[in-house]
Amino acid sequence: EYKSYLSMVVPDTFEDRPTEFFVRDPRINGRGSFRKKGGNLRPTVTIGYNNLADIDEPDVKNVVNVLRRRYLNNTFYTFIGDILVYMPPFSGISIYTDEDVQYYCDNNAFDPDLKPHIYSFADRVYSNMLFWKRNQCVIMTGPSGSGKTINTKQFLSYIQSVSGGWDISNTLKTRLAHLFNVLDCFGSSQTDDSIYASKYTSQLQLKFNYFGDIVSCQLKTCLLEKSRVTGPPPGESNFHIFHLLMEHIGSDGKAYPYLKNTNHTFALKVTLPSIQNSLVALGLQESEKDHVINILTAILMLGQVKFRSVPGEEGVMVTNLEIVKVIAKMLGVKESSMVDALTSTPVVSGTRKVHMMPLTQEKAIAKRNTLASYLYLRLFNVVLTSANESLAGEFAEKENPDELALSLDIVDGYGFKFGERNNFATLCVNYSNERLHQLYIQQVLTQPQELYLQEGLSWDPISIPDNRGTIMLFNDLHPVSLMEGVENECGSENEGFSAYDAFKDISSPYFMLSHEEENVFSIRHYAGEVSYYAGNFHKTAQSGLHKDLKRVMNSSKTPLLQRMFPDGAPDLWMKGKDSICVAQGYTNAVDMLLRDLKNKFVSFVRCIKPNFSSTPQLFEDDTVEDQVRAACLVETALIKQNGFAFSSDLVSFVQRYKCTHEEDQFRRCDGDWQMAADRICGNLSIDIDNYFVGYSVIFIKDSPTVLHLEKARDDHIDSIVTKIQLCWKRRYINGKLGPHLRAVRETLATADKTKKIILPKLEGPFSKTINEYLDRIYMCWWASCLIKSIKEPLRSRIRTAVIAHSAFKGEFSNNEGSNTRVSKPMNVNKLRHHGNYIQSEQFSSRIQQLLSDRSAHGSRVIFAGPINRLNRKHVVERGNLVLTDKALIFLTAKFELYPQKTLFLKDVRAVSLSHHVDTMCVIHPKEDGRDMVLDFGVTGIYHTLPEFLSLLYQRCKAAKKRVSVNVYQERIRYNNSRKPGVFDEITFSAKKDSKKNKPGAPLCQLKNKVVIFYGGKDILH
Repeated sequence: EYKSYLSMVVPDTFEDRPTEFFVRDPRINGRGSFRKKGGNLRPTVTIGYNNLADIDEPDVKNVVNVLRRRYLNNTFYTFIGDILVYMPPFSGISIYTDEDVQYYCDNNAFDPDLKPHIYSFADRVYSNMLFWKRNQCVIMTGPSGSGKTINTKQFLSYIQSVSGGWDISNTLKTRLAHLFNVLDCFGSSQTDDSIYASKYTSQLQLKFNYFGDIVSCQLKTCLLEKSRVTGPPPGESNFHIFHLLMEHIGSDGKAYPYLKNTNHTFALKVTLPSIQNSLVALGLQESEKDHVINILTAILMLGQVKFRSVPGEEGVMVTNLEIVKVIAKMLGVKESSMVDALTSTPVVSGTRKVHMMPLTQEKAIAKRNTLASYLYLRLFNVVLTSANESLAGEFAEKENPDELALSLDIVDGYGFKFGERNNFATLCVNYSNERLHQLYIQQVLTQPQELYLQEGLSWDPISIPDNRGTIMLFNDLHPVSLMEGVENECGSENEGFSAYDAFKDISSPYFMLSHEEENVFSIRHYAGEVSYYAGNFHKTAQSGLHKDLKRVMNSSKTPLLQRMFPDGAPDLWMKGKDSICVAQGYTNAVDMLLRDLKNKFVSFVRCIKPNFSSTPQLFEDDTVEDQVRAACLVETALIKQNGFAFSSDLVSFVQRYKCTHEEDQFRRCDGDWQMAADRICGNLSIDIDNYFVGYSVIFIKDSPTVLHLEKARDDHIDSIVTKIQLCWKRRYINGKLGPHLRAVRETLATADKTKKIILPKLEGPFSKTINEYLDRIYMCWWASCLIKSIKEPLRSRIRTAVIAHSAFKGEFSNNEGSNTRVSKPMNVNKLRHHGNYIQSEQFSSRIQQLLSDRSAHGSRVIFAGPINRLNRKHVVERGNLVLTDKALIFLTAKFELYPQKTLFLKDVRAVSLSHHVDTMCVIHPKEDGRDMVLDFGVTGIYHTLPEFLSLLYQRCKAAKKRVSVNVYQERIRYNNSRKPGVFDEITFSAKKDSKKNKPGAPLCQLKNKVVIFYGGKDILH
């Protein structure tokens, strides 16, 4: 095994040259030991390590070589200290399975032998949050298509798996799955880099209680690329939801201009009905899911609206009014209002009167496209708001607000973009990446070095690349910054956008105006130089919807549109401006995000693309080298290698690990924290080279040391808890609980077993729980005494009646097909159970012969009675039903076996009935289309249905088979057509226009509905 490891140490791509090098043995002390070799060997490179900080001499080539070897061996995750590096495989390799989740759950997060994975990274973050009670944040960074979103989903999936199995966590998991399905369709599109490229920046915040259980969730998004709705970049697709809509109706979308030139070359994994169901699960009303489709269709049809100039007049007219008519109908607005809003704009005169000014053809097209973009943007925001309410509203009420003390944020944004003709949206995206990279430099590279020097550690500073100049270019440059120049130019009276006029006063080595191309400038970003075309900045940098369009949308008859455009109300629509420049507003939003993360412990996942063609098993060295330099991975490896992997303030460290010290007096130490930390490490025999105690912080060298500390703490905690419990139990039981239990025992010994008594009550700690527990024990004992005093067969009848009572009260109700769950109580005292209601010698002989011939049908009869059965032609047939210990057998009136009318109990799935005074029942087998519609009231004995139901439940329970009892109020759906998916209904009426008919008897057949008349009274509660 060791030889096979050494054979992988040196890459084959380096030239042979005589040198000396060192290799580490990964089996010794986690980080390895040195062993000297000599001869005709290659440079020092190790690829057997899971951590890039273990490379002997970290530089760009060595780091790239290790990443290449790991990638080509299908190892896509690598650590640099506590930083995770990921390279997407671009293939269907399964690296996220339930077995993987279980593997990382069963192992300690700080085990150095643990294979790097997003699950092990998530386990570390989650453990740190619980250990130190400190809010956490995880930031996914990397170029577009490098796997940020998939890592976000898998990170969240692991956190959900380890954060508790209560109903809240399970419900949140289901709703988050619906949320990601919706975001994949409404917020993603196909690009050259990725099939599911996110077109928004998201911040998912999970809130936990002190036990580590998720109790609420919120998702914040910003910078949705709404301009993609009307004109996606060449070679890319529109948002997936539009292509999903086209797929649903069987169209290629070429008839819609907004989809005509898009590139969508793969089949989506979801369907339109499933997305609609996800929207309902996230809080939208059932009726609103169709309104969403209408709005999406109207957006696409807006692209078909055409204009032409009116001869001899100012303004334009719509040439295809039939299209506008359909759009107006889908949006629930007036056609005339829609046409006026698209061809004119309101202007306020000096007398405060509103006049409609005609638009030119160019402005009318721009206004049409603006409406389409904002319809989509506001629909996205409403869906997100509804999702947040469903994810947080009901769960926050179940927890004490004081216990919601921990949070974990997951930030997933746009990837850095290099395009040939970049617009304002790309400029904002790259600015946000600059700020996140600056945060990485501060948190990972700069602050640890400053902390080492402050704490008295001998440290040779490592030079760090700095991007402060680029960030100052955007906001803090004098006399004018880049964003101020954009706002000034957009606010001028010029028709277009002039990059020269906007940026002529900018003087920065990170900014260059092109002298060859008009309106083109370049910025030196941390990831490289990027050129931008500013000719359309006056369109993309301005945000806002025309006032009259807001008013028209708010006047819609559709409540969803009214929620989308509250600012279009009659008293609000004329307030504010039609459009504002969003340059400074976006930078403020990024600043707010970073301020929110400032007081949290930030962890990073650095995603790197092995190639830009998304080809599996292709590793391009030049491509990866550029990303390694831009992401500062070499500097990170140097700091992690020479510095310390973990740090903690002394107070928290001592409070957490002082339980490992044997001296009781030391555990109450609250004075010299440096001495206390040093004594803890010495007591656990930790090597002096593996930790350093500073003035206020202790530094720990590597994860094996942390693992050693945690194991020692766990061992001591177990013994301490055992001692505490033992002492408390002895004192409580001997002093208080013991005498109370003896008093209870004496009371029961002298009690009359036929009468209920009140037990003496305990007072003090846990008294409520103990008293309730003793009361439950007493009630069970008393009931057992009463039951033992009753002789057979009355005892069996009472037990059957009690089971029927429980079932009919709805305790086993699984009412999936009804919005109303009702209970069906009954008077147990009036039940008289007989079991056999067929008094015929012919029946007895026939059933005995049948059971002897067919042993699979059972060995004894439990219930038998006459019934009416509704066949698949809606004809009522008289027959008999027999319940044996293994099956349900249907006999004709002459006691002949119906063809294929034997249903084994293992195949019974559910039973449906109503809460009315009727005797109808539907038995649902596993096989679709074979439902049995039965009426038990043909003999005038109306308690046979609950008796049959209770006996059926008893037999299924004995066979460890559960049968759902569905209780409905208005109608029962069934399918006895022998065709899957063909459902009929039984409805109920309280009419009393016929005295000849008994309650529960089917009177008439109306196509696919059987109307059941009953006595007009529900059973009283």
